[in-house]
Formats: sequence, C-alpha cells, structure tokens
Amino acid sequence: MRSAERVRVRRRLRGGAAALAACALLSICWMTTAGAAVATGGGASLGVGSEGEQPLRIPLEPMGFQTLLPEFLLAGASSLTVDFVDNDHLLVTFNTRHLMKREKDEQPDDDDRMIAAVLVELPSGKVLARTEWRVHDRLQYLWNLGHGRFLLRVRDQLTVIAPLQAMAGGDAFRGTPLLNVERHVVAVLLSSDADLLTIETTRKPGAPGEASDVSFAGMQTDTAPVQINFYRLSDTPGGLVVAYAGAVRTQVALAVPMTPAGFLDVLDGGRNRWLFNFDEHAGKVDELAEWDTSCFPRATFVGHGEFVAFGCRGSADKIALAGFDLKGEEMWEQGLYESYVSPTFAFAPAAGRFALGRTIVSAPLDADAPLPGAAVVGQEVRVYQTHDGRVLLKIDCSPVERAGQNFALSPDGLRLAVVRQTVVRHAATKTDDAYTETSTAVEVYPLPALTDPDRAAVKQAEQMAPTDTGARIDASLERLSIENSADQSEVARRTAAKDRQETAARPEPGNPAVTAKSAPSLIGLGGAGGVAAGGSGAASAAGSGAGSGPGAEAAGTASAAGSAAGSGVAAAAGAGASSGKGAGAGSASASGAGGTTATAAAGSTNASGAGGTTAAGDDAVPDAPGAPRKPPTLYGPDEKPGDKPQTQTQ
Repeated sequence: MRSAERVRVRRRLRGGAAALAACALLSICWMTTAGAAVATGGGASLGVGSEGEQPLRIPLEPMGFQTLLPEFLLAGASSLTVDFVDNDHLLVTFNTRHLMKREKDEQPDDDDRMIAAVLVELPSGKVLARTEWRVHDRLQYLWNLGHGRFLLRVRDQLTVIAPLQAMAGGDAFRGTPLLNVERHVVAVLLSSDADLLTIETTRKPGAPGEASDVSFAGMQTDTAPVQINFYRLSDTPGGLVVAYAGAVRTQVALAVPMTPAGFLDVLDGGRNRWLFNFDEHAGKVDELAEWDTSCFPRATFVGHGEFVAFGCRGSADKIALAGFDLKGEEMWEQGLYESYVSPTFAFAPAAGRFALGRTIVSAPLDADAPLPGAAVVGQEVRVYQTHDGRVLLKIDCSPVERAGQNFALSPDGLRLAVVRQTVVRHAATKTDDAYTETSTAVEVYPLPALTDPDRAAVKQAEQMAPTDTGARIDASLERLSIENSADQSEVARRTAAKDRQETAARPEPGNPAVTAKSAPSLIGLGGAGGVAAGGSGAASAAGSGAGSGPGAEAAGTASAAGSAAGSGVAAAAGAGASSGKGAGAGSASASGAGGTTATAAAGSTNASGAGGTTAAGDDAVPDAPGAPRKPPTLYGPDEKPGDKPQTQTQ
C-alpha cells in the first residue's frame, strides 16, 4: 500500500486561382469542396457526413481589415476574433489602424489601439452593424457569454453587449455595465457553459511617486494581493442574471477547473498514477477515474458532466489527450504527436462538442517562452465529439494567433468558423503585370449532424452532472486549502486494490511512500475565455495555453505581462451574498442591452452607469455586523494558516 499527497488543482497564471480571385472581389463566395478538403496541414480534413457540403468564405478586406503584424500575434496579443452570436450570425473583431485623439485620462502604460467590430449575417455575409472600440492594451478584450451576449473589457471597465437584441433600438453595440470594478482587472475567466464568471483583481497601481510605490526593507507586504470573485450567470426570460458566489484572496492569479457545481481535485497516487475527485461546492466529494500519466494532468471542463485532460506518456514530448466523465470513467484517449504551445478551446456543450486549437512548433518549447516566428509550423484546430473522442474536422488557421479566438463553434455545434489566409494570384493584363496578394477571410465549415448515440451521450452527461446548489464557491475552496495534506487514507484506500493487482501480475520493487510536500500547482480553468487583462498583477507570460511538456497549461489560464504585485486588494464586486442563488438585500436590476440583472447583498454600493449593477465598495468593513464575509486566503500544501495573516479587504 502506498500513501500519496494531495496536489492542489491550481496553477499560476501566466480552389483554383480564378475562384480565389473572384472571392477577393466579392463580399462572400462559396469555396469548392476540392479547394477545402485538402491534405492535413494545407487545409481541412472533413469528418464523416460533411463531404460534398461547401464551406462558406467571407473575406475581411471589404470590411476594412488590414494585415496584422505577426510579432504581436505570436506574443499573445488579441487582435482578430470570431464568435457566433447565434447559429446564423457572426461577430468579427480586428485591429484597425488610423489616427486617434489624445485622451485626458491616459495612463503611463497605455498601449492604445482601435478595434473594429462587425456583425455579420449568415449565409449572406451581409454586414448588419459596425462599431469601433478604443482599448488600452493588447490583451483579451472580448468574451462570449452565450445567448447573443458578450463581455467587453476596456481597461478595467466591464460591459455587456447584445448586438442582435439591441439592433431594434438603433445601436447594436450599446453596452450595459456588468459590474463596477474599482480595482485593476488581471484575469477574466469563463466556464465552458458560460455560466460561471471569475474576475481576478489587484489594487490599481499608484501614480509615480505615490506611497504605494515605495517599500522599505523589513516592511511586510500583502501576502495575498490578488482577490478572486466568482459569479454565477443565468439566462432568464428577463435577461442575464449575475449572482455573486464568493471571493478568495491568493498570492497570485489562479485558474481552477471548475463548474458552478464544484471543482476538480487531483491526488498523486504515486508511480505516475493520478486520481481525480470532483469536490462539490456544497461539500460532497465524488471519486472519479484514475489516470496513468508521467506528468501532472492538466484538465479543462468541456461541459457540466465531462472534462478533458492533457498528460504525458513517459516523456514531456509524448502528449496524450483523454476524455473523462463525472461517472468515474475514462471515455477515450489519443496521442498528440506534434510539439505545440498555447492550446485554446471553443465549446458547444449542447451538442457535446468542443474545438481544440494548438500552435504547432518545430521543437518543444516552454509554455511561457517567447515564440519566434522561425519556430512556428502553423496553427491547427480539431473539432471533437466529447463522448467518444471522434475527430469531426481538422483544419489549419492563419495567421497564427497564440491567444486563439480565431475559431469558434456555433451554439448548436453544427458549424465551425475559422480565420484563414489564402494567396490570390492575379493574371497579367495589358496594363499590369501578374501579381499575388494575401486575402484573409472567415471560413464557415459545416459539421456532421449529431447521431442518435451522440444525442443520448449529451443527455446522459447532463443527467450525471452534479446539481448546482448555489453554495458559496469561496467556502469550498477554503475547505480544500486548509485540509491536512498528511491525511492520505482516501488515496491509500483507492490505490491499494490496484497495487495488489499490479504486483501480482508484474512483481516489482515498491517505491517509497510519497511524503514530500510540493508547491501548489495551478491549472487552467475549463473556460472559453481566460487571457488575463492588463499590466501588473498577472502571473504568467502573454498568451493563454500550454506547452508541449509537463509545464503545459490547459486553455483558459490567465496570462499577462508583469508579476503579481500590490497590496491590500479590495473586493472587486458583489461581496456579501448569502449562500444559495437568492438575492440578498440591495439587489438591483440592470436595463439596456442584454437585460443584465445583478444579485448583490447588503453592504454593497451601486455601480455607476446604466443597469445599476451593484458591487462591493471600499466602504464595506469586513466582519462587521451585516458586512460582507471576509474573503479567505488560500494556502498551498507547504503552508499552514499561521504562516500568513488573513489579510482583510481594504
């Protein structure tokens, strides 16, 4: 019998020429099947059931798209995105270059740029609405909330837009404030079903010369400068409901594989065996599958009842991807043989499908290492059926974007939109020589219809997913963080029977018990979005995703330049809600696009702007009668509660 240690499931954030020429002159065209279904690496490999159907190509140049600098894209900048608003409309955004007016409130670290946003109708390719946003950094600015809504971040301001719903009012991109965040946003994470929003903040950096910039030897700094706030999102007939679900304090920005019902915990069973648990926020622990992998498994939820994990087969360059359900079974496993970095995801839980994008490189690289252009082979996207691991489509993306967001699945899972570049060759004329140019377009590929087994599997996955009880998420994470890592009886019990079977079948010397405590390990949240937003306070290099080795991150991890810094982070939003989904005192309804409703609690202050969404302000005193509950501090396996103060919200 071997003992094992509990490893915290957390990780630091850190066709022919003529056809193409015709496409370049039109706002939309249909590609021939021969032009689309080409060899792997040069185009698309279509799954069973989609042969003969023509992908749709929508050129971006007529919309004002300009070629992007590859240096920014490979560094993790978010510069070109495509999302489905619903099954028949796309939202495309991209950098646009022109003169900008000087702003009065510009910050020293601002890196301003203009983003064009275009609402496109399918299959006509007609542009229904257009706007521009001025953003102040090169990090992720847009997240798809589902049901036609999007979350837009401009510096530290978060607003909700609903283009189709708002068109009737004459302004398709009119925004409604989501939360009044008075701190510096370092990460925004969204679950695969877009029903759990995580916002991570630090204290805003002070102006040069302010006391906050000065430190002295021996002075104690805040040991938990990052505050993480959780919100459950619900789509109702009245609009989007945002319910506060708790807050925690941490040393660095975190991302946890989580759903509104619970989170994934991993236990080290020794000898390259890892055990999964699903810890429900209400307190129940569900034992799941065991998995043999020589590196720590990096997991991402792809729905309420299923997750996938990256692992290794003996060495860091032999990567495996496996699918698991919450019934305790490993559903499938397959190898990923190319070296890659920065895996990113798109989800269609209603169809039991997800898309995985990877930046393929010529040799293994660390997850956070700079990505030179010479090392990049390309960017590949695969669409999977979750329950059996069936690959429905495989296609390359271009230009390569380390941050992803250049591919998307429709809500019904029957279409994949992907950004691709093609070379258009123009024949010589009487007045001009022959020449070539690059055309960038969004291509929309049909996917096979769901089979009866597929539909049955989707239904089963939802049925076996634990119910969201509305329990506080911070309380469940706090329980995990203060557990005694020396208590390993559960792991010993789960591994003893399998050990005896293996020993009888293949005798070998026993390994010593795993007793050494390791540093906390943070893993990417199973979420559609997750690139960190903004400047200091983030914990990893630009660009979300994972490398090809043990340090590989799962999609959804927060990342940005800079290190976690600052002291005394105040509550970002909505602190003080009681357990459950019900609103506490002072809840408010937001009006405008998306119909946002925020559930807040006593002690919170009103957000400014339309919508009246509430957020906790600096005037809330932790632990005072009727005030918000003090955010707990999470501890790693090497720490005890007495090792650091329970720093309070300022």
